[in-house]
Amino acid sequence: MLAAAQRGPGRLVLLALAGALGLPACQPGTDRAAPAPPPVGHYAGTVQLAAGQPAQPVALELRHPAPGHYTAELTGPPALSFVADTVAFQGGALRLVRPGRPGETLALTLDGNFWRGTLRLDSAQAPVLLVRRGPPTPTVYRVEEVPQAQGSAWLFAPADVRTAGPGLALLPDAATGPAAAIWADALARYGLTVLLLPATDSASPAPTGALLAAARRLLRNTAGVDTANLGTWATGSRADATALALAAPGGPRTAFFIVQNAPAAAASRDAYRALARQKLPMLGLYGGGGTSAAAAAAGLRGALRSPAVRTYRAAGPGLLVPGPGGATFAPGLPDAVVQWLPRPQ
Repeated sequence: MLAAAQRGPGRLVLLALAGALGLPACQPGTDRAAPAPPPVGHYAGTVQLAAGQPAQPVALELRHPAPGHYTAELTGPPALSFVADTVAFQGGALRLVRPGRPGETLALTLDGNFWRGTLRLDSAQAPVLLVRRGPPTPTVYRVEEVPQAQGSAWLFAPADVRTAGPGLALLPDAATGPAAAIWADALARYGLTVLLLPATDSASPAPTGALLAAARRLLRNTAGVDTANLGTWATGSRADATALALAAPGGPRTAFFIVQNAPAAAASRDAYRALARQKLPMLGLYGGGGTSAAAAAAGLRGALRSPAVRTYRAAGPGLLVPGPGGATFAPGLPDAVVQWLPRPQ
């Protein structure tokens, strides 16, 4: 199922572009020169997300937390910020890859104290210009790849483990998969540890229950997680399957349950009602203003008999609002979700 989480820094390593990407850089042999390390520092500048629109401020942190180990973090508009899972540098060229969004990469070329290049957002490319402003700022969170039988999960864990925070298993469907890494990044910046599982539309209660149990074990073994506050976020048909798994006798436990775009089909409403009777904190989130979203939200609201079902009409299924300057969170998000999270007594 899921491999055990590592407690150390994320698996971000210096890579030689001519070598096999994804493998840690080896110690140089006697007949090979070591590749030059990327210049660590705090770089500030702009990204031009759309022609005719104002450039957006961004910053790049290149860090060297341990010998032979480099990390990189891009910060800027909320939906664009990420800690890279791949840091590749050779011949003055730097390439960063966003975890969970392989179509989003940052490619830069070093020119003195400047980085010049492009941020690729799937098919679109945005020019980036950065200049060194000093030493890097401290890291906010780390990211690790967690191999499993089908695809990879990603663990987003705050770097400061002195204060325990909530843990969350995030189960996206195909429609919300592209935005799931954006949500994982945002929640990790609020102090949550997020296990992002591969997106799928295949959902049934028994496999979902086994997956949740494995995710719970991994989160419990991750440093900095409040083991009494482990929750679940599931989207689309996976939300209904998760409700059935949680309500089943001997089903997995969860401290809270967030459902996104849940169909709340008739077959699952009794499960939602059972969870409501157990006083499990539940929050419903819906993106879009169509009749199907409104009907599903009404069905979930009726099953929960609770006002904690919210619809963001201007947003898409990932709860993001598209715009000429790039996608942004729906108004009030993600703050509203973080404020809703139950606090252990």
